[in-house]
Amino acid sequence: MTGGGSGGHITPLLSLARELKAQNPNCQIVYVGHKGDNFDSFKNSSHDFDFMVFINAGKFRRYHSRSKLAQIFDLKTLGLNIRDMLRLPGSIISSLRIMSRFKPAIVFSKGGFVAVPVGVAAKLRRVPIVTHDSDAVPGLANRIVGRWAKVHATGLPAKYYAYPEDSVEQVGIPIDQRIKKVTPKVQAEYKKLLKIPPDSQVLLLSGGGNGSQRLNELLVAISRHLLESNLALELIHMSGQAHEAVVRKDYKSLLTKSQQSRVLVKGYSSDFYAYSAAADLIITRAGASTLAELATAGKACIVIPSPYLTGGHQLKNAEELASSGAAVVVDQTVEPDELLVIVSELLANDHRRFELARNLFATAHPDAAAKLAAIILKTAQPKASR
Repeated sequence: MTGGGSGGHITPLLSLARELKAQNPNCQIVYVGHKGDNFDSFKNSSHDFDFMVFINAGKFRRYHSRSKLAQIFDLKTLGLNIRDMLRLPGSIISSLRIMSRFKPAIVFSKGGFVAVPVGVAAKLRRVPIVTHDSDAVPGLANRIVGRWAKVHATGLPAKYYAYPEDSVEQVGIPIDQRIKKVTPKVQAEYKKLLKIPPDSQVLLLSGGGNGSQRLNELLVAISRHLLESNLALELIHMSGQAHEAVVRKDYKSLLTKSQQSRVLVKGYSSDFYAYSAAADLIITRAGASTLAELATAGKACIVIPSPYLTGGHQLKNAEELASSGAAVVVDQTVEPDELLVIVSELLANDHRRFELARNLFATAHPDAAAKLAAIILKTAQPKASR
């Protein structure tokens, strides 16, 4: 298995590893990652892999918000890209050594630039490849590696992908198997666990694994009015670790002590499901893995996609949700007053929140890991049986 860096890659890998072991206990899994990536998500989970190996793969930096001309004249980024491209031959050699050591029956690519040298090595060693794309826009690494793949597993329908039609299998996005549909009883249990009053309404904001400065600023800006107009409201603010101190300071300067007691700020939590399960309404980015978790849980969401990520994939993810009425999609340029109206109306409208939650749940693929594991084992079978 290979895939780089972000929680959006790592969470599906962990879920898939567990399912592979469940379907074939004799399956040995080697994870190949990039040196320097943040592997906090692997803590207490390394037992899901038999071996973990890290190579210096580098990366190719692109910024969707910048024009091509601006990117050409961004000398710092250009220099870093050239440096990392020069690392590619060495990372391919490292990957070939890994192939020689472990003799894999199959390679699975979740994407991220570390997948490129591993995929090239697999092609050279004639090892079959299966890729998986969570987002509506396939990442560059999987587009490169995908030309040699036997199967392209996808999170969304085949119409979004330029792969050969007969090679695409929509499976959804593997998520933590502990995530289930949230019933009123389950929500009450998690409110109790988090010491939130049982009769309260809960608004949760999450800007993704690293947080979002823009989303942080928006919620802080409307928090006082929300808390004043709804005395039963509790806020859970997942700020991202880098933003946590600033967000706490902002709330302290803006809110009364009584209001501050109704706001929980967390930089990061490895148990996002506990907080999302307690929530009545969630403001979130449009990361595919987060949306897959919220769909399986069946939660009402306001989605504010980031326009800056490569290929504009969050914008496409959000488009798909909007077209099926599965979320309220709001542009990043929304003014605080506009967002305040949207949030207030949704908190006051139980029927509308139920409708959003139902429609989002209809997009869920809770069996994604099982389907993907079966595809991988089937594709590996011819070589494994020799």
